[in-house]
Amino acid sequence: MELNPAVYRELGLPSAAVGSLVIAWTAQDLAALPHTVAANHAIGDTQVKTLSAAELYALEPHLAAGALGAVFVPGEIVIEPWLIPIAYLHHGLRNGGTLRVHHHVVRGAYANNMWTLHCESADEVRARWVVNCAGLYGDIVEQIHTNTMPFHIHPRKGQYVVLDAPSSVITRVLQPVPTDRTKGVFVFRNLHGLVVVGPTAEDQHSREDMTNTPDVVATLRAAASQIVPALAACPVVGTYAGLRPATEHRDYHIAADGAHQWVVVGGIRSTGVTASLGIAEYVGQLIGAWFRPRLAGRHVIVPYVVPTFQELAMQFDGTSNSVTIEGLVHQVTHPLTRWGLQKLLKQQQDTSRL
Repeated sequence: MELNPAVYRELGLPSAAVGSLVIAWTAQDLAALPHTVAANHAIGDTQVKTLSAAELYALEPHLAAGALGAVFVPGEIVIEPWLIPIAYLHHGLRNGGTLRVHHHVVRGAYANNMWTLHCESADEVRARWVVNCAGLYGDIVEQIHTNTMPFHIHPRKGQYVVLDAPSSVITRVLQPVPTDRTKGVFVFRNLHGLVVVGPTAEDQHSREDMTNTPDVVATLRAAASQIVPALAACPVVGTYAGLRPATEHRDYHIAADGAHQWVVVGGIRSTGVTASLGIAEYVGQLIGAWFRPRLAGRHVIVPYVVPTFQELAMQFDGTSNSVTIEGLVHQVTHPLTRWGLQKLLKQQQDTSRL
């Protein structure tokens, strides 16, 4: 449970422990709350507890009427979604890793304990071990490894609406009781003070279409107002959508083929950022026996601390939507991060005029 916060602190990544509330709106939801508590206790989060309706409204007084109770997860944190993988990248570079972009792998061959991956650019990459963590294209990449496909990607779109709301309206992450298919629509305030509503769960064929649709945006706005009525009067800052690499299986697919030195990490859906460190640790356990004797005496980790959000805002290029970190120009691809940088940059500019 402490892995993520500890690494965030080590890398200088911003986060805030705000807690979350899994809210029961029906008798069926209420009956499911003890299971949610038990599941959290089973993974070591023993601070999770049930709340009565009165206790729930004491924490979130602007919540709509009719809630029957909730599960309170005090350790839930909100994070900066784009900066986390960027920090992981630079930590890896600092410790001997290499970044290659525009290297679309089209085929590969395994011989003499070595993979040779052929790229569309005509480049070749040689590796003793390959980790297939290609997300939406994971099943396509897996065809390089095997003709027996363990999963197939079925893209699932999640649309979001972002609102500008007073800080008093919502404090914690508000979520419904999850189902087998989806965790449902969340309402939460992000690190930059914006209220986010979503995601939806829409299966589609395209692995690239991340457009928002007016009817879904209207549905999300209505859902936000049903959960917190005061949000009905709050202006929309923007909308965005993401694609999750769902598969025909409920569980993620993580497996190692030691005979061919290949690991697949597939079907990692909406908890990808949260689960990434745990997944990496597990993959390390799967292949660690092979690497351990070869890495003897090379265990010193070079620390890395990411620039602060304030520093990034000062050099944010609004024309190209990019920042430069240690000589690498990064497109700020996540709208929440981009809006946060724009908001902070405006605040800095307004302050400088005083």
